[in-house]
Amino acid sequence: MDSRDKEINPGTSAQAEAVPETIPETEEPSGGKKKKKRLGIIKRVKDSGFFNLTMKIYFAVFFAAVIIYLLSRWIPGFAEFWSRYPSVGIRFILAKLTGWIPFSLAEVLLVSLPVTVIWYLIASSVSTKRDNSMRNFNRWLRPAVCLILTVFIIFFAGFGTAYGRRTIGDNLGLERGDITAQDLYDTASTIAGKLNELTDEINFDGEGASVMPYGYDEMVRKVNEAYEKFAADADFITHFDTYAKPVALSYPMTFTHISGVYTFFTGEANVNVNYPDFINPYTVAHEMSHQRGIAREDEANFAAFLVCIASDDVYVRYSGYANMLRDLTTALSAADFELYALFRIGEMPQKLDKEFAAFSDFFDEYRDSTASKISQGVNDTFLKSQGQSAGSKSYGLVVDLAVSYYKNGKM
Repeated sequence: MDSRDKEINPGTSAQAEAVPETIPETEEPSGGKKKKKRLGIIKRVKDSGFFNLTMKIYFAVFFAAVIIYLLSRWIPGFAEFWSRYPSVGIRFILAKLTGWIPFSLAEVLLVSLPVTVIWYLIASSVSTKRDNSMRNFNRWLRPAVCLILTVFIIFFAGFGTAYGRRTIGDNLGLERGDITAQDLYDTASTIAGKLNELTDEINFDGEGASVMPYGYDEMVRKVNEAYEKFAADADFITHFDTYAKPVALSYPMTFTHISGVYTFFTGEANVNVNYPDFINPYTVAHEMSHQRGIAREDEANFAAFLVCIASDDVYVRYSGYANMLRDLTTALSAADFELYALFRIGEMPQKLDKEFAAFSDFFDEYRDSTASKISQGVNDTFLKSQGQSAGSKSYGLVVDLAVSYYKNGKM
């Protein structure tokens, strides 16, 4: 109400005048109301004592991690530096903190997550009904917020930056160009020759599947040794001995078509041990690649190949070559089926042909599962969000790196 209205009604009391004073606020646009409401919520949270010193530190570290992550997406040189040095410390500490645990901590956390969330919601609800003070409310809210912030901080500063670093091809000095079906054939032929040199030293069962000549723990030790040997000549990767955890629920995990996973929030390399033997050393090396800052899937596959073939152990080398040949022949069959048929007739090692046939028979049980479609969709979305435009198909792009490696005379 303006001053003229007040002059027309000289007898109004102070209480009556207070009513018109509220009219402009009630007639305010809805956007203004929402803004005031938001500001009111922020003020109430601030006044509630939620932002104590611990929470202020957490949020400061979180925003610093976000800045680091964004810089890594925009500046490859920064991402390369961060991945080679500061983030190695984060991944190393996490790996050592959880490495002494004989089982996968990540598996336990993920399996128990639904029960934990339900317990938290019930317990916090009951507690806040008994004591609805802000102090008690914050006592329940702060740990949940801190846990969520911790996961994001670890990802943004410890692993996510590696998606923006220079490619493994650049770090290896590989010249990459267009790849033809003939290139795939020639590279596969070279690897087939390497496998022919190894198969006489490998034991195979009655169905044609190779048999690893030692236990799982010994295999992990040998892959660690191979990594140490490879990293000695590769300045872009830092090696530290770790234990790749076998997943207890490997059988149901196979229905998702996942052979291994690196859980960045626990620092663990986890391996699905239900897969045939020749898959396991390669999978261990792949997940260890993530653990050491190789984020992109095709590059982790290629690093696993390079690590395996650097091993002094014949079965680890066999695993590296066999898995790469499987990817190359799959790509060749899609690019030129006639050339693929010629390779199968004239180049494919007979024992590898039986190995792959045995693998196909093994995989029949899991091939068309609903779980695999869901997991692939989730993984595809995540990979695309990290700049891998091919999504889950990026796993197969390892053949591009293998061909470039061959054409650069390094195989």
